[in-house]
Amino acid sequence: MSHLSNAIHRTIDSARHCTWPAGSLALVALLSIPAGAIAADTVATESERLEEVEVFGARSSALTQAPTQSKLDALQPQSIIGVDHIANSVVSTADYAAIANLAPGVSNVQTNGPGLSESKHLTLRGFDDNSYNVTYDGIPFGDQNDWSHHTTSYFPAKLIGRIVVDRGPGTASTIGQATFGGTLAMFSKDPREEMTYVPTLSYGSWNTRLAHFEANSGLLPSLNDASLIGSYQHMTSDGYRTESDMDRDTYYLKYLQPIGSNTTLTVLSTYNDIHFSNPGTVTQQQIDKLGHDYGLSSSPTSTDFTGYNFQEKQADFEYIGIVTRPSKNWEFDNKAYTYSYNNESREKPKTKTVAGTVNYLGSFKVNQYRTYGDYFVATHTDAIGALKAGFWIDYTRNPRYLYGLNYTQTGNKTIDVNPATVLFPSVAANPTTAAGARNYNYSYRMVEWAKTQQAFTEYAWHASDALLVNAGVKYFRFTRDLEAEVNQTKARKPLSLDHTDSKVLPYLSANYLLTPTWSVYGQYAQGLLSPNLNQFYVDTPAANTIKPSETSNYQAGTVYKNDRINASADVYFIDFKNYAYSGPVNSSGDPAYIGVADGARYKGAEAEATYYVGAGFSLYANGSIAKAKFKGSDLDVPTVPAHTAALGYVYDHGGFFSSFVGKYVSGWTVYDKLTNPDIAGGGASRSAKSDGYWIGDLSVGYGMTFDRSFVRSLKVRMQVSNVFDKDVQVLDSIDPSAANAYAGDAFNVLPGRSYFLTLSTEL
Repeated sequence: MSHLSNAIHRTIDSARHCTWPAGSLALVALLSIPAGAIAADTVATESERLEEVEVFGARSSALTQAPTQSKLDALQPQSIIGVDHIANSVVSTADYAAIANLAPGVSNVQTNGPGLSESKHLTLRGFDDNSYNVTYDGIPFGDQNDWSHHTTSYFPAKLIGRIVVDRGPGTASTIGQATFGGTLAMFSKDPREEMTYVPTLSYGSWNTRLAHFEANSGLLPSLNDASLIGSYQHMTSDGYRTESDMDRDTYYLKYLQPIGSNTTLTVLSTYNDIHFSNPGTVTQQQIDKLGHDYGLSSSPTSTDFTGYNFQEKQADFEYIGIVTRPSKNWEFDNKAYTYSYNNESREKPKTKTVAGTVNYLGSFKVNQYRTYGDYFVATHTDAIGALKAGFWIDYTRNPRYLYGLNYTQTGNKTIDVNPATVLFPSVAANPTTAAGARNYNYSYRMVEWAKTQQAFTEYAWHASDALLVNAGVKYFRFTRDLEAEVNQTKARKPLSLDHTDSKVLPYLSANYLLTPTWSVYGQYAQGLLSPNLNQFYVDTPAANTIKPSETSNYQAGTVYKNDRINASADVYFIDFKNYAYSGPVNSSGDPAYIGVADGARYKGAEAEATYYVGAGFSLYANGSIAKAKFKGSDLDVPTVPAHTAALGYVYDHGGFFSSFVGKYVSGWTVYDKLTNPDIAGGGASRSAKSDGYWIGDLSVGYGMTFDRSFVRSLKVRMQVSNVFDKDVQVLDSIDPSAANAYAGDAFNVLPGRSYFLTLSTEL
C-alpha cells in the first residue's frame, strides 16, 4: 500500500475514532466552522490550514491534482474544490459561481465575464438559485425574499479557501432555509503561519484590472500563537457587454485567538462596496442589429442608456466563533453572526412625451436587510460514536420599496410627483397612493420580518471499524411577518399578515469502507424550502394554499481514492413536493391566489474522476445526467440541463503549472408561463429548448521560490476563458407566440474569448 493510501486510511480512522491531538491550533481553527458543515479533503493532514500559498509544492498524484473530489467518509454526493485549484486555475476576478461551475451537475450563466456580473442562472441538479443553500464558514446567507444570491456581492475568489458542492439535504445539523436542493458551501482563508505580505496584480480583457493586497501576521507567540489575515481588493472592468462597467472594493479580516490549550476564538469581517451597470437579456433581433456583446447604450436618448440602468450595493458579513473542548469527550461550538445587504437599483426605463417634451422615466428600487443569528452545537464523543445536538436561530428585518422617477426632471433618485409623468398613479383601493399622499408613485412599499428557528440532534454510530451510520432529526420553524403599506401587486392594496410553517425532518445516512481506499454510502433525507415572499403578492392571501416545498432524497454513491485514481459516482431519486404556482389572473391583472401543485420527480447520476498519468500530468473528467418531470402533466421541469460534462487536464512540474477544462451544458426547457403543472400542458401557450454549449478555459503559469531573499516567491499566470471563442446564447424567456420569437424570445449571452494575466509575490 502506498504512503498516500496509508495517509488516507489514518485520516479516516482518526476521524472515526476522534484521536485528535489536543492543543492543535490549526485543528481548532478548522473546528471554528460549525460541526457538520465542514467537508475537508480526506488527504488533508490534521494540521492543515486553509492557506493560499502562492507557489505550491509539487503535486504528483491524483489525490493532490484532482480539480474536484469527494471524501471517503462522504454521507451524500459532493464535490470539493480546493484552494490550489482556485489559486492556480481560476481567474482572479472570479466569484464563487464561476468556481463552482466546474462541479458535475452545476451550470452557471454569467454574461459579462468571470465575476464581472451577477450569475443569471447558477443551477445545481437543475435547481435554480433560491432552491439551495449558500453558506460561508457554515453560515447561510442570501436575499430574504426568495433565498436567491448575488454572486459578486460578498466573497470574491481571493477570500475563498475551499468550496464544497453538497448535492443533498445533508444531515440533521445542516442549517439553512433551503436545504431543499443542497448546499454550496464556501470556507474562508485562514491566516498564514508566517508573517507575509502578498500583493497580487491582474490585468485582462475589457480593461479589467484587479489589485489585491494581503497581509498576514504569522503566529504571535506573545498572544498564545494568535494569527491575523487582512486584505484589500480593488477591481474595475468595462465588462464584455457594451457600457456594462463594474467597480468593487472589498475588505477582509480574520483573526484566530487560542485561549488556553482547548479553546479558540475566531473573528471574521468582510465588506464590499460595488457599482455596476445592469444590462438585461437581449433578443435575437437586438443581437443581429447591435452585436453579440450588446448590453447597454451610451446615448442618453435611449432607454438602454447605462446612466438609467445601474446598481449601487454595500454588503457586509461578520461573525464571532468560539469552539472549546472542556474534556476529552465534550466539544461546544458557537457562532454569532450578522450580515447585511443594501441594493439601490435604477431600472425599467421608458419614455413618455408630455407637452412636446420627451421624459425618460424609470424606477428606483431599494432592497435592504440586516440579519442576526446564532448557531450552537454540542458534541459528545465516546468509543462507539458521537452525539450531536444544537440549535440555529436567525432574524431579519427587510425593508423593500420601489418608486417612479423622472431622469429628465428630477434625476436618478428623487421621486417623480408630476401627475403627467408618474409611472404609478393613485388607486382607489389604497388612499395612501393619492396625489400628495405618503405612497404616491410607489409601486410597492413594505417591511418584512423573517424568523427562523431550528433544533436538531443526530448520532454518528461507529457500528464497526468500517461502517458509520448517521441518523438524526431536526425541527424547523419559519415565520414571515409582512407589513405592506403598498403590496407588490398591480392593485397596490395594503397588506398586513404573518405566516408560520413548521416541519419535522428525518435523516439517515451510512458509509461503509470496503477497503482503505474505497467506500460506498447511501442516504435518505428530507429537504425543505421556506415559502418565497412573492407567494404573498396577491389580492386575497387568505385564498392561498401556501406550503413549504419539500424533497425526499434517495441516493447512493461510491468513492475511490489512491495515488493514481481519484473518483466518485452517485445515483439519485428526488421526490419534490409542493410546487407553488400562480392562479388565474383577476380583474387587476394579479394572481387571484397562489396554488400548490403535486410537484416533480428528479432522477439522475453524476461522476467525477482524476487519473494521474505521471510526470506531473493528470487527466480529469466529470459528467451528469438528469431527468425532471412534473408529476401531474409529465412536462419537463424548466431550466434543468439533461447533461453536463467536463473534460481536461492538470499539469504541475518543475514550477510550471497548467490546466484546461472544457465544460458542456446541454439545453433546457423554457415555457412562456406555467399556471398549473398538474394539468396537461401546464397552462403554457408555448415551450422551447435552449441550445447546449461547450466552453473551454485554459490556465498556464510558472512559480518560483527564493532562499534568503526579501522576495520569497514569485508567480505569474495567464488564463484564457472561452478558448475557442464560441458564440453562446442561453434561452431565458419566450414569447407566447412562435411568430414573435425573433423580437420576443430573450437570451443571456456568454462572453467571447478573454485573457487575464496575473502576477503575485510573497514578501
